[in-house]
Parts: sequence; C-alpha cells; structure tokens
Amino acid sequence: MGRTVTTETIVLWACVAFIVIAGIAPIAVMVIDSLFENGQVSLGYYRELINAARFRPLLGNSVRLALATTVVCGVLGVPAGVLFAKSDLPLRSAFLWVLTVPFVLPPYFMALGWLRLIAHAGWLGSSWLFGFGGCVLVLSSVFLPMTILLTLASCWSVDRRLEEAARIVSSWPRVLGKVTLPLAAPGIVFSLVLVFLLSIGEFSVPNFLRYPVLPVLSFTQFASSYNFGAATAAAVPLVLIALAGVFIESGFLKDNVYAFRSTGQTLTVPLERWKAAFMIGLSTLCAALVVLPLGALFADAFSMDAFSEAIQRGRSSIVRSVVYSSAAATILMSFGFLFGHFMLSRGRRALNILTLVLFAIPGTVLSIGLVRLWNTSATWFVYTTPAVLILGYAAQYCAVTTRLSLAGLLQIPSSFNESAQLSGAKWMKRLARISVPLSKRTLACSWLAAYILCLRDVPIALMTAPPGYDPLPARILTLMANGAPPMISALCLIMASASLFPLFILARSLRSSHASR
Repeated sequence: MGRTVTTETIVLWACVAFIVIAGIAPIAVMVIDSLFENGQVSLGYYRELINAARFRPLLGNSVRLALATTVVCGVLGVPAGVLFAKSDLPLRSAFLWVLTVPFVLPPYFMALGWLRLIAHAGWLGSSWLFGFGGCVLVLSSVFLPMTILLTLASCWSVDRRLEEAARIVSSWPRVLGKVTLPLAAPGIVFSLVLVFLLSIGEFSVPNFLRYPVLPVLSFTQFASSYNFGAATAAAVPLVLIALAGVFIESGFLKDNVYAFRSTGQTLTVPLERWKAAFMIGLSTLCAALVVLPLGALFADAFSMDAFSEAIQRGRSSIVRSVVYSSAAATILMSFGFLFGHFMLSRGRRALNILTLVLFAIPGTVLSIGLVRLWNTSATWFVYTTPAVLILGYAAQYCAVTTRLSLAGLLQIPSSFNESAQLSGAKWMKRLARISVPLSKRTLACSWLAAYILCLRDVPIALMTAPPGYDPLPARILTLMANGAPPMISALCLIMASASLFPLFILARSLRSSHASR
C-alpha cells in the first residue's frame, strides 16, 4: 500500500513552496538569466565583471568593511552582552534599550545623524565620515545590538548548575572564561556570522557615505541601465559569500539548530568596585554611538512647520509602511510558527539552511531577482502591486520568526502533544488546542519582531515597490536629495516613533517571559 499523505505533510510542503516562490525562485531565475546573452549561453557578463578594473577593489572593500564591522561588534558586543546577562550592573535595561535603537531604524538614519552632528558642531576635517572609517562607525552602531542581544540570550541559556559547580572551586573570571563563554559560543559565533553577512550586503550606508562596494555596483547596474545580466554578475559573489557563511555557521553548530532558551534565574556576578567604571564606560558608548548622532538628526524636527510639511509629503508613505509591514508580519508570524513546529520533528537542518540563506542574501540581490521573476505580462498582477514587496519581506525575514517560534515551542513539554496524539487527536486539533494557545506570547513577539524588520527595510522597499506605492524608508531617501533638513528630520522622527513603540512592547514581552521562567 502507498504511504498515506497526512495534513501535516501537505501543510509543510505548502509552506516550503511559498518560501521557494518568494525567495529561491527569484534568485534562481536571476542567476540563470545572467548565463545568457543575446539568446546564447554565455559567461560574458561575468568575464566583463572580472576583467573590469573596479571589481577586485570593490570586492575587497566589501570584505574589508564586513570584517572590520564584525571585529568591532565582537570586541564591544560580546563583553557588553555578558555584562548585561551575568552582572548586577544598575540600569542594564536602560543601556540595552538605548544601544538597540539603531538596529530598528533604517541604517542610513545613523549616517545622516552623524552628518548632521558634524554640521551642527562645525567640526573640521569632516571628510573622514565619507569613506571606510565612517561606514565602519555607522554599521557597527547598527549591528552591535545583534551581537549584544544574541550574546545575552546565549548566556541566559547556560545551565546555572554548571556555573554553580565551577564557582565552588574557581573565581568568577575563570568561571566565565571556562564555562559560560564556551557554552555560549554557538550563539556568539552565530551573531558574528550574521553581522558579517549583513554588513557585506548593506547598501544604503556605503551608498550614502560614498564608499564603493559590490552592493552599490549591483544596484547601480540595475537602477541606471536596468541591466539584469551585469547586476546579477555583480551580485553573485555576494550570494556565494552568504552561502559560505551559512554553511560555516551550520557546520560549527554540528547540524544542530541553536535556539535560545532560558534555563531559569541566572547566576549574578557582583561588580563591586568596578560598578562605577562599567557605568561610565557604557554611558560613554551609548552617548557616542546613539545619543549624539540621533540627537543631531532629530534636533531640527521639533517645529510645527517641519511636521506639517513632513505629514503632507509623506502621509501616504507612512500609512503604506504600517499596512505593508503589518501584512508581512502576519504572514511571517504564521509561516515562522509552522516552520518552527515542523523543525521540532523533521527537516530541521534543511529548513534552517533554507530560511537562513534567504536572510543572509543581501536585500539588493533578492530585489533584483523579484523584479526579474515577476516583471512579465503574465504576472503583472503581482509586479504592479505591493504583493511583490510583501513577498520580498516574507523571504528575507522568515528565519527570524522561525527561530523565535522554535525557541518558544521548545518550552512546551513534548508529553502534551504525545498524550493528545495517543488519545486520537489529529495534527490540526493538536496544533489549535495545544501549540497555539501555549505560544501566544511567542507569536506576539514574532509578529512584533517581523513588523520592526519590515518597517526598517530599505533595499526591498526601494527596489521592488511599484510607482506610487513606496514605503516611508524609500520615500525619505528620495526626498533627501532636495528636501529641507527640518522636514527630513521630522520624517525620520515619525519613522523612529513607528519603530520604537513596537520595540518597547517587544522588550517588555521578552523581559516578562524571561522573568516568568
């Protein structure tokens, strides 16, 4: 007899098919198209790219920028994450909140903030911002929260019983170095790999600060001449680097999907006489990386004329951003929950790699593929509507909601589902009666995280939104060319408010979730 196809299997493959259509198919079509020139199989685009004098310098700039950003985030973020997770430092939540703000804003906001700060302060020699140093500074402030948060979660995941046993015979520095950090290493390495991949694919900051990298070249080939072949050839090295990074991370974890799970109340390291020094150091870091540039960015926003003009010129984009991000977040929450559920029992490695590859691929590359796939007469109903934009969001950020959902589902005792299954409950009923009710907090956190990421996205919003459907990050970029600085500041402040409010709710939810365990 043939094997019975269950509802669970049908839903699983339907979810995989959706993600493949949303993310894998655009990349595949784009790469295949680049292998043809004038209807003939050819590597002409790639030969032209490799022989171009600027290719190697651009590739070198991209790698150098990503490495430098990763090193800075590792040097600053790992100690900060350990400090927040394991010490009795006062105002930890306040410091963490401030340092997280740049990550939930479009990356070019920080670059614009530094430019305004230099202009307000009248500093000489401001040309240093436009180049490698400025890009490292901005990208480090943007991606530092990722290293801090994942290090924090990794340290929370360490079994306190192991630390207690080590503490009996060793001092705290030795316990942290020999027990806590080695056990938290998978999460820390994962965060650094993500920082490297996101930095090497970042487009808006190098473009704004005029530092030549491969994502800017790929975007230029696409936007200026609509040359898919040349744009794809410039994007393929970024895809290969993203794939290499994902497989390195996967190999380091030895085929296990690392999920951050709290093991209860963690042990606390007393800082004693070092408390004041750490307070001063973190205060300086927050002021230098966040408060000063964002303060300068928003300084001109607080006037009725600026707000009035901002609302008038950006009203539609504001509404669109909220609607698109909400729709995409709902889709991402649903698919992330289902993927997380399936990863409990089957296809864990394959689903992990699938979603993580799409997250690591630069948004500019994914956007070019989406345009190439859907810009046909047969699919105009997708290409000319916000559907193509939402598909891009769903493909890019499914890894985030999947991992959040998996972490939450792992907290549900497996005996609940096993008992229901033995009593004859079907898969859909077990999902509706057990998994969903016990995952309400996880689903809310997943939705909020997806909403924030979609709201702050720049390349997908800029490159795939049909004319007249541009979200706010893309609208601000287009207005920056000739808009008055106070009006731009007001639009940035509106954008920041739309991102920070859900971040506050997400932080409260995660904090209460951790405290309850």
